[in-house]
Amino acid sequence: MKTNYNQRKFKIVQTSGAGELDSDQIFVYMQKGEILTCTYSGVGVLQGNILGKVDPSTGSLIFTYHQLNDQGELSSGICQSTPEFLDSGKIRLHEKWEWLSGKKGIGESILEEI
Repeated sequence: MKTNYNQRKFKIVQTSGAGELDSDQIFVYMQKGEILTCTYSGVGVLQGNILGKVDPSTGSLIFTYHQLNDQGELSSGICQSTPEFLDSGKIRLHEKWEWLSGKKGIGESILEEI
C-alpha cells in the first residue's frame, strides 16, 4: 500500500513518558517521494520540526525531531512511527520515541489524522 502523508494533519490522542506534547498541538506533514517533513507548535512548544523517511511498502516512518519550548530549551529526538489505516480512510500513528539531546527519556504516543 502506497501511503502519502502530504498535507495530512495529525493530533495527539495519547502519550506517555517524558514528552512535551499535548492534544492542542497540530502536526502538518509534507511528503515528497520518501522524504517526510513536518512542522508543529502549540501549548508549551514554540516551534518543532521533523525530518524523516517514509517506507514506501508499509507507510512506516523514521524521523528525527527538534523543538524549542516556551522555556527557551532546545531539544531533539528520534521516533519510529507505524501507521494503522482506519475504516474512515484516516491514519492513526503509533509512535515510539526517545530524546537524544536537551531532554532525557523515552515514550510512546498515538496520533490521529484530523
